[in-house]
Amino acid sequence: MPWQVFWLIVHIITGSQGCLKCSNDAMAIKQDFRNRFLAKKLRKEPDLKKKLQHLLDNVVDGLSHTQIHPKKYMAMIDELTLGKIAAHFKRFVNRITENDFKDEQLFNEVTWGLQKLVTAFEQIMPQFTKLVCSNECGTLVYSFINCFSCKTHTYTCTKGVYCGERRLQVEMDEDLILDCALRWHKIYHGVKQYSFFRMVNGKPELMASGADSFLVKKEMNHNDTGRYRCEMLDPKGRPASRLDFQVIVLTPVGKTTWFTRPHLTPLEGPFALGVSSREPPPQEDWTAWIVIAVTGGLLSLVVIAFVLYYRRKNKKDEKEQEQEEEGENEEKGEDEEKGENEEKGENEGKGENEEKGENEESESES
Repeated sequence: MPWQVFWLIVHIITGSQGCLKCSNDAMAIKQDFRNRFLAKKLRKEPDLKKKLQHLLDNVVDGLSHTQIHPKKYMAMIDELTLGKIAAHFKRFVNRITENDFKDEQLFNEVTWGLQKLVTAFEQIMPQFTKLVCSNECGTLVYSFINCFSCKTHTYTCTKGVYCGERRLQVEMDEDLILDCALRWHKIYHGVKQYSFFRMVNGKPELMASGADSFLVKKEMNHNDTGRYRCEMLDPKGRPASRLDFQVIVLTPVGKTTWFTRPHLTPLEGPFALGVSSREPPPQEDWTAWIVIAVTGGLLSLVVIAFVLYYRRKNKKDEKEQEQEEEGENEEKGEDEEKGENEEKGENEGKGENEEKGENEESESES
C-alpha cells in the first residue's frame, strides 16, 4: 500500500477539516470526475476504480468533522474561505484530467492530490478562525456556513460601540482626511454606512453620510480646529462603531508660496473622494511644471535651430553675392582691356594712314 493511501486513511479515520461539500461548483466537478473520468480511465480496472471512488467520497465528506483547535474551529466556514478550498479542488481535478495518467500512476496522482487538498485547507482555515470575533470594539456581524447542514447563519459579536479617539494635526490651507475604517469593517456582513459629524457645543452636527469610510475637508483654517466624530451604521441605521477625532490646525512655519491659491467658490457641504480609505493623503502634483519645462525646452530648440538656419543661409547668400561680384569685376576688366586694344589698333591704323598720305603728298610734289 503506497504511503499516500495510508496517510489519507489515517486522516479519514481521525477526521479532517473543511466544508467542501457545501460548494455546488466543487460538487459538480467531483461528480463528473468520479462518474465519468474515473469510470472511463479505469474501465479495465474495476477494483482500482471502486477504491479511488470510495477514497474520493470519504475525503470530501470527511472535510467537515475534526476541529483545527477546540476553541477556534466550530464546524463553520465563510464564503471566501470556501471559495479558496473549492479553487484548490478544481486545480487538483484539472491537473489529473489534463494529463494521460494510467492505472497505478493515476491512483498515486489522485491520492497525492487529495493529500494536497487537505494540507491546503489546514493552511487556509486558520485565516478564517482568526476573524471570528476579531473586532477590538464595536459590534461585528458576520455570516458563516454550517459545515454539516450547509446553511448560512449570522453571528453578532458586541464589544462596545466606542472605539477611542485620534489626534490629528493639519497645516492651514491643507486638506483634512478623516478615516473611519477599522480592520474588522471589511468582514462586516450587510450594508455599511458612514456618518461624519462636527461637535459644536457638545452636540453633533452632520457633515456627510454615505458608503465611503473617509471624508476630505478642503482648505482647513483655524476656525476648523475642534472635535469631529464618525460612526459606522448597521443596515438598520444603528451605530456599530464610533470614532472621535481631535483636530488642530497649525500655522505653517517657513513655508514658501510661489503661487497664490486661486479663489474657488466654496461647495455646499464637505467633499468626499471616491478612493480607498487606505490611500495616503494626496501629494503635490508636478504635472504642470513638467509640461511647462518640456514645452519650454522644445521651443528653445526650435528657436536655436531657426537662428542657426538663418545664419547659415545668410552666410551662403553673402558667399554667392561675393562670387557674383567677382565674376562681374572680371568681366568688366576683360571688356575694358578689349576696348583699350581696339582703341590702340584704331590709333595705329590711323597713324599708318596719315603717314601713307604724307608720303603720297610728298611724291606728288616731286
